[in-house]
Amino acid sequence: MKKVYFTLLLFVITEPCLAVDSMSSNGKNHTLGFSLGGGSVDTDISSENDDGGSVSGFTYGYKYDSTLTINTGIVSGDSFCIVTCFTDVRVLNYDSYILNVKGSLPLSNRWSVFGKLGVNYYDLVFSGDDRVNTTDTGVGALLATGLDFRSYNGFGLGLEMTLLDMDNILAKNLTINFSYMF
Repeated sequence: MKKVYFTLLLFVITEPCLAVDSMSSNGKNHTLGFSLGGGSVDTDISSENDDGGSVSGFTYGYKYDSTLTINTGIVSGDSFCIVTCFTDVRVLNYDSYILNVKGSLPLSNRWSVFGKLGVNYYDLVFSGDDRVNTTDTGVGALLATGLDFRSYNGFGLGLEMTLLDMDNILAKNLTINFSYMF
C-alpha cells in the first residue's frame, strides 16, 4: 500500500515538470464539453427523504482570458425515491438551462481549481409520494467548484460539485466533465 501512495505522490510532484510551457490555449478560446454524474435532491417538504439520481449535461464556453470563462449549456437530471417511499414512488425530472461565469486559479501548467457563479432557468416535473404532481419553471442560482486538468492537445478532464436552486428543490450534483478546447 505504501508503494501505491509513493507512486501517486511521485506523479503529483513530477507532473508540473512534465507539463508543456503553457496550456496551449493561445488562440483557443472556445470549449465544448459534456458531463456525467450523480447527486441528491433536497425538497421543500421536511418529511421527504433526500433522493439519489443521475445528471448529465452539455456546455459551451468562451474563454476571455487565462482566468475567466463564460459558459452556457443544459443540465438534465432525474431523481427517484423507491426504497424509503413505501406507499408511492416519487419521481423528479428536470432540465436546467445554465449561464455562468467561471473563474480559474492555475495550480500548474495543466491543473487548475475553479468556481462558477451563475443562473439556471429550470423546467421540472415532480410527482408522487406526499406531493401533488407539479410542473414548474423559473430562475434559480447556480454555484459550483471543482478541479480541471487540461492536456496539451486541448482535451480536458474535470471534477465538479454543483448546487442548482430550483425553488422547491435544491439539486446537489457531483460530475465528471470531459471537454475540448479549440
